[in-house]
Amino acid sequence: MQIHEILIIKNATESYGISTEDINQISRVPLLMPLPLRPKSVRGLCAVSGTIVSLVDFNTLLNLAEVEYDASKTRILSLNNEYATNALLVSEVYDTVVIDQENIEYINQDNNPVLGVYKYNGMLIQVMSLERLFAKINKVEITGKEVKNGKPAVADKEEEDNIRFLIFTLEKETFALNIEYLQEIILADTQITEINGSETEVVGLVTIRDELLVVIDLRRYYSFADVRDEKNRILIASYDGKRVGLLVDDVVDIENYYTSAIEYMQDTFEDNKISGVIHTKESIISFFDHNVLNDIFTKNDSFIDQKHMIEEEVSQRSLMEVIVFKLLDKEYAFEVENVDEIIDSVSATDVAFTDSSIGGIINIRGQIVTLISLFDKLHLQTKIHEDSKIIVCNINDNRIGFIVDSVSDILEVEEKDIREEESEIFTNVLYLDNGKRLVLTMDINKLVNKEEV
Repeated sequence: MQIHEILIIKNATESYGISTEDINQISRVPLLMPLPLRPKSVRGLCAVSGTIVSLVDFNTLLNLAEVEYDASKTRILSLNNEYATNALLVSEVYDTVVIDQENIEYINQDNNPVLGVYKYNGMLIQVMSLERLFAKINKVEITGKEVKNGKPAVADKEEEDNIRFLIFTLEKETFALNIEYLQEIILADTQITEINGSETEVVGLVTIRDELLVVIDLRRYYSFADVRDEKNRILIASYDGKRVGLLVDDVVDIENYYTSAIEYMQDTFEDNKISGVIHTKESIISFFDHNVLNDIFTKNDSFIDQKHMIEEEVSQRSLMEVIVFKLLDKEYAFEVENVDEIIDSVSATDVAFTDSSIGGIINIRGQIVTLISLFDKLHLQTKIHEDSKIIVCNINDNRIGFIVDSVSDILEVEEKDIREEESEIFTNVLYLDNGKRLVLTMDINKLVNKEEV
């Protein structure tokens, strides 16, 4: 096979390349949830764009020292297609380059994760195969063994279908949720609004990115004690267009189980609160899927009206969500709805015969993004450093990047803290921290001339 474009990543000693067809996006490292009994290369779980993924350490796949998780250059690569349930943790992202086929030497060895060696700017880039790298994690060793739970033995488990489950605990009991219905995991230590007159298992409402979700305490739902602890988590689950938060004691792991080990038995359990059980070597795990979620939604339909009332109250109180950034130690803001992503500053290609406010063009995952200089727009001295960021916005279906010194906050601003500002490019003044911190919001459309897009 031919590789047409690669993303170059680096560690302390070597440079590697991964086909951009396998990469969805590049992002900073989010909150990591460690897992016990994990494979060596899996660092834990994290949420990327609302999806729970296993974070795989690229270095350990190559038998190198682990990637330094908190380093400033460490990044996460979200993956596509069959690898979409995983993300790669890498030491540094260097550049995206189109392959000159004359400078790449392909290696045809079935067990070698290196597909080829590419010569680029005096470097030798080892172009890697994700399929062969991930095989080091996913390979299952099968030993002949009698099955003692009454199920027929499976001759070849490597070809058997499996289902992925999130494993969690309720008062030291182990439960599982089919991960098809899981969207996100958040800390339970968050503000929850109580609902008057609700069932005892209803904790209240929690705000997740401007959406209010009912939170159900699964410990009460299954008649366990609801002991609060820093390990408590809220699982954001969805089914048939509805979403709910499920409060649990602790998240343990994400596991694949063969279908032969999964036994559906809804009619066996009282109140249909369990969909079935998973037979493992050590124990039996109770699991649930859409049947139990549908039961939870049905029992709590009566709180929907109250939820909408609180949503209206929140929407009136919190009018604007903004990204706050700095230019030469002064703070400004864009409204979040206009922002696509934030990336580290990269070298731009100059464009001849353009306005001085055009900072050049860059390539982001195969898309050309025009850079606009906010320094020029505000008549400030241009200063770009290694910690500078690029805020990528969507303006009339065109992706425009703005270079800033740093990104400070993503905030919700209430109506009482907003004052209109009539000027050429500013729309409002935000009075943050009880008026001690003044931030000007910019109208992105006014920043960019028609000629610039």
